Amino acid sequence: MISALPLLAGLGMGCHSLAHSKEPVAVQSLTDGPTHWIMLPEEEKRARRLRTNREAITFIEDFWRRRDPDPAKPGNPFVQTFNERVEAADRLYGEGVERGSMTDRGRALVLLGPPPRLSYAQKPVPAWDPGRSGTHPQIETRKLSLETWTYGEADLLPRLVELLKSDGRPAEIVLIFEIEPHHTTLVEGGKLLDLAARATVGEGR
Repeated sequence: MISALPLLAGLGMGCHSLAHSKEPVAVQSLTDGPTHWIMLPEEEKRARRLRTNREAITFIEDFWRRRDPDPAKPGNPFVQTFNERVEAADRLYGEGVERGSMTDRGRALVLLGPPPRLSYAQKPVPAWDPGRSGTHPQIETRKLSLETWTYGEADLLPRLVELLKSDGRPAEIVLIFEIEPHHTTLVEGGKLLDLAARATVGEGR
């Protein structure tokens, strides 16, 4: 039997403990926060149907058990790794008031860990300048700053490699982010992160 209370912290809810709440479960407390990145669509649907604290605790226990690499052994190393990655993402990738683990790079770090290969480049792109009132608009060139994270087959979980190959993709993940002064956006690789989330469910499912 998995103790629910330690796993509540792993959900990254950022709210009071469900076990001590007298109110029905707030759906947002289960689907908001960095846990959202590893939650499968079918799990999110189930979470939104929860109505009591007991249902929520049962859901949490099952959620983490499905991601335990060896449910027969005490403890769950996946939970520890998840929490460590969330902490690192919060520390590294915060954007204004948004916590780092909820940004695009935070999502990638939570799902895949730190990138083994990191590269930077600038790409010239056309930009439309409307100009001042009474002047003609102009097409100018601006430079996009790009950050690329690359994971080879040896850097990925076997389950993720299996999903990539079954989807007809090479056994690697390349993520490209557009870097702006106060915000970073994932511009390539979103579907790969969806597969990474599904790969978190392993032998414990």
